[in-house]
Amino acid sequence: MKPYSALYYVKENKGRSLLIAAMFFLTTLLLFGGNFIRSNYYYWEGIIDFTERVVEVEASVNDEDFRDYYAVVEKLTNDPDLTVMLHSGYGEPSMDWVCTMGFTMGGYATRFNTADEMQEAFRIVGYHGDFANLRNGSLVLSKAMANNKGLKLGDTVDEDDGLSGTYTLDGLIDENTYAVFYVEEYPKDKLTRAHVLSETLSYSELMERVMSACKGTQCKIQKSWRDDIDSQFEPIDLIFYLALILLSLVLSVSVNSVISGHYNKRMYEFGIYRAIGRTKRDVRRKVASEILITDVVSVVFGLGFVELLTFMLNELYYIPGGRYLPYWSEIGVVGLIVSNICVLIPTILLRGRAMCKADVTEF
Repeated sequence: MKPYSALYYVKENKGRSLLIAAMFFLTTLLLFGGNFIRSNYYYWEGIIDFTERVVEVEASVNDEDFRDYYAVVEKLTNDPDLTVMLHSGYGEPSMDWVCTMGFTMGGYATRFNTADEMQEAFRIVGYHGDFANLRNGSLVLSKAMANNKGLKLGDTVDEDDGLSGTYTLDGLIDENTYAVFYVEEYPKDKLTRAHVLSETLSYSELMERVMSACKGTQCKIQKSWRDDIDSQFEPIDLIFYLALILLSLVLSVSVNSVISGHYNKRMYEFGIYRAIGRTKRDVRRKVASEILITDVVSVVFGLGFVELLTFMLNELYYIPGGRYLPYWSEIGVVGLIVSNICVLIPTILLRGRAMCKADVTEF
């Protein structure tokens, strides 16, 4: 290994290099922070998936004798690609849960008129679990949701939990959806809402069929919750990005301050390099290589630390309580990359430029 090489210097000056690496290590914590922020969205992914498999059609109060609604239901029922299940038009209160960040969230609930229809819907959507004991008055949650609420099979849930009646938890879904499902039978004249499902059509194709059937009528169509959820989380994402910029600036100044002192002590060394014929380009390359090596090492170890920390938090704390911290997220990766670049590039440019000015005749 040549003495001039960047790797040689890093190897022979482990203490100083570790100090610089520790500063770059801090940028990897932005991945953890981004994952923590994005964990809120995790709870809605299952709900969004469900609303993109089951389209709801509802009668309008302006629809006299629900003529439009019944006509639409008949048209949809006659479509061989569709499965239509009628249920009550009354709103379904949901249940709150405690998210990874520690505050209460809550959202989606839906009702089925019979246990058989609920089981059929779960089969089409792809939910698995033991649903053999479902009956009128049954409540179904995912295992994660039940753990979050501290519930187990056979428990009774009532108004104290935010519901409008008393239900028994008779089924658990294996998939991690935080929706609430009821079985509650109503007379036929109260069935003014319909689930529309398909085993063969995509969400866009299913929605197109439903919209075509409802065209020119007063029926209401409930669309996917994706756009609504995305819009609600935009302010939180914006706050994270603003914090990211501020933290990156602080880290950039801090890292440059530490590295500046480190390289100022090496002015004589770089003056000698210039005296023996090393070009400014060579000097810049050496400085960039040294900084890049420490950055890569720190990021690799930082990623390992973040993933290990996430694993321990999930296995020991979050998952047993029906919560979850993502290992990766788009916003977390963006935070890591932006923060690292904001620190790395100014450091390389400033230190490379300063070392190019070293002149052995000045010592």
